[in-house]
Order: sequence, then structure tokens, then C-alpha cells
Amino acid sequence: MADVIIRSYRPGDEAAVEAITYRTGFKGEDLTGRGFVSDRWLCFLTSIYYYVRYEPAHFFVAVDTGKDAVVGFIGGTTDTGTQEKNFAKKIIPRIALRMFLFTIWRYPSSFWTLMKMTRMLGSLGDRKTIVAAIQSEYPAHLHINLLPEYQGQGVGTRLMRHFEAHLIDQGLKGVHLNTTNHNRKAVPFYHKMGFTVVSETEAKSHPVLDDLKLLTFAKKLDTHHQ
Repeated sequence: MADVIIRSYRPGDEAAVEAITYRTGFKGEDLTGRGFVSDRWLCFLTSIYYYVRYEPAHFFVAVDTGKDAVVGFIGGTTDTGTQEKNFAKKIIPRIALRMFLFTIWRYPSSFWTLMKMTRMLGSLGDRKTIVAAIQSEYPAHLHINLLPEYQGQGVGTRLMRHFEAHLIDQGLKGVHLNTTNHNRKAVPFYHKMGFTVVSETEAKSHPVLDDLKLLTFAKKLDTHHQ
């Protein structure tokens, strides 16, 4: 079993975090060769880049000390409402520039798939209201990704516990995360870590996945025990 440590994010970790994001970007599995999101930087920009660029204090990595390699990460925000406003201001313009100046020419099929996904998510008005209510009770949120070869060894559990302790230190009492029913390895893991589903929304039309349900998991943090 690999010797893995958890430490705070460093700027030099960005390339490894980007690679892990892509290798776990399809239902927790590798996006490579699937064709519908071939622009690796755009994948990173739309998902994880914000956190390492603007909230690195809330970002942690798992490092295989034998290989001196980042093999997983967990990160997020303590204030989802503020994060969403900052994302809209700082990241969405960069996404638009990337898509219309690069992706549409280099990866046209990826461009149209992402456009369809954007329209699908934009049509879920009821979910936006539900998620806003969740954020008031569980203001923090997180993203966790771990390379497949390091799963099942307790590394994910250590990452999650480390992040929860960090949130408790920040005075947070609740955290949530978003995933889908197709992320079949992650869903049981979140249940194991004490998260419960507080919102489930059916996506009636998705350009890639059928029978897709958007799930929000949430957990109250025990501020008396760390």
C-alpha cells in the first residue's frame, strides 16, 4: 500500500490537479478518448480551477511520498453564495473566451456538447431555488477527486476528514456537494462519510448520459468532536 500524506495545496500542484480532474471527470472515471469533452483545460476551468486560483487556503492534496506525486485532492469554499458570485465574475468570462476562441475550432463536438449541457443546467429553475435553500443551512461545499488506483485504501476518507476538520476550524456547521446518480463509486462513499441526499432532480435531457439525476448531498458538522 502506498504511503500517502495529506497537505495544503501549493501552486506547483496545479498541473497534477488538472490531470486528476480530467482522469476522474466522467462519472469518476477517465475522460480521455471519450470525445465529448476533449479540451482538458476547459474541463479544469469549468470545475476546479477557481478553487486553486482564488481559494487555495481551502484546498488540500494527497501525495504519494514514494513517487512524490499528487494523486488526489479535496477543496471547496466556506461560503457558496459568495463563491458563485465570484465564479460568475472571474471564471465565466474566461470560459466563454476559451469556448468561442479555441474549443469551437479545435474540438467542435466538445463545444456543442458543452453548449447542450449548459442549456440543460440552465433549464433547472426549480433546482436553483432548492439549492439556494440548502446553502443557507450548509454554506460550505466541496469537490473531491482521487485517482482510481488509490481508491479503496482509505485515502478518500482521510481527505474528507481533513477537510471537515478544516471547516470546523473555520466555524462552519454544514457542508454540501453535488454529484449525479451515475457516479456509482462516489455515491456509496458519501453515504459512508455521513452525507445524506437532500435534493434529487431529474435531468430530462442530457447530451451524453441517460436517466441522469442531479444529487445534492449534505452533512452537519460535529463542532464538538474533531
